[in-house]
Amino acid sequence: MKKYKGKHVFDSKTHIHVSACRSGGGLTCSALTGLRPNLPRAFTLIELLVVVAIFALLVSILLPSLSAARERAKVVKVHAELRGIGLTLEMYAGDGEQGLPPVRVSCNSDMHGHEWQLPVELSDSGYLPSGHDLCQMVGVEDPFNPGHTYKYNAPGDMVNNNTLVKNSNYLWVPDKFPCPDGEGDLWVTDDGKLYNIPDASPVRWVLWSTGPNADSEKVQSPRAPISRRTWYKGLGDEGVICHIMSSTEEIVTSP
Repeated sequence: MKKYKGKHVFDSKTHIHVSACRSGGGLTCSALTGLRPNLPRAFTLIELLVVVAIFALLVSILLPSLSAARERAKVVKVHAELRGIGLTLEMYAGDGEQGLPPVRVSCNSDMHGHEWQLPVELSDSGYLPSGHDLCQMVGVEDPFNPGHTYKYNAPGDMVNNNTLVKNSNYLWVPDKFPCPDGEGDLWVTDDGKLYNIPDASPVRWVLWSTGPNADSEKVQSPRAPISRRTWYKGLGDEGVICHIMSSTEEIVTSP
């Protein structure tokens, strides 16, 4: 080591200022007078704001696409599950010739919104998983309406407040249902009839999801879910997504 006399020396390797004092002709003491670590330069405020603005722009561009993809995925899932539930209904109806399960409604305020839920008979018979309470007696949830099952309706028997009443449930069906191919617009009308006798109805049963907005006017319409006016038509729309079994065993589905 070289000796320095009364000088402040900056070591370029350690980036340390050394204060040296002379005593007896040599370097006898030193003190650190500064420390400058070799750190990268930090962002300025302007640079940070530019990065935030770019990130916000990317989010605004990508978010609608992600929302649309999620909606499409839910629609695909709904159609797949309604198709499966429809098969279980037919299997249940043919098991011991007991017919279709009754429709369930309730006047209790805590059951509001849970009318027409999937029949518990399907889970009691092992066709579908069991639910966890009276509001969801079958463990198949509508992805558009969390906490609720898909909806089920059919002309015939109804369980109202746990009391079975024969042929007391009415289902509205358009006069032109089902239409020949290419004539679907014939039943986009309010002309129709209420049916409560299964053998007289052109519809055996209907299953549906409430779609993106369970409280929309289309979903709450007294003509839902059979009328095409109440159907979900595509991205950004509201309305029901349904599968309908006709009396001729033809399946009619919404888009």
